[in-house]
Amino acid sequence: MLKVLRVILSISVIVFCSYILIAQQLNLLPYALLLTGILTLVTGLIVIRENRKSFWGYVNIVAAVFVFFIVIYTSQLL
Repeated sequence: MLKVLRVILSISVIVFCSYILIAQQLNLLPYALLLTGILTLVTGLIVIRENRKSFWGYVNIVAAVFVFFIVIYTSQLL
């Protein structure tokens, strides 16, 4: 389930960021950052589920929380 979600999020991040680059719609960057944070969180959860003592799973979750903080701090999304 989480691996399918990771693939869907990866494809959506690539397509969305490509659209931002091609169309020069820089006002959509916070949404791309939010999608990237969700992707990082899901990746961290997958790594932790596969290997309980994994350091990189926790690093991914901390990075996702930091990205969420930056998105909330720099934009008016929420």
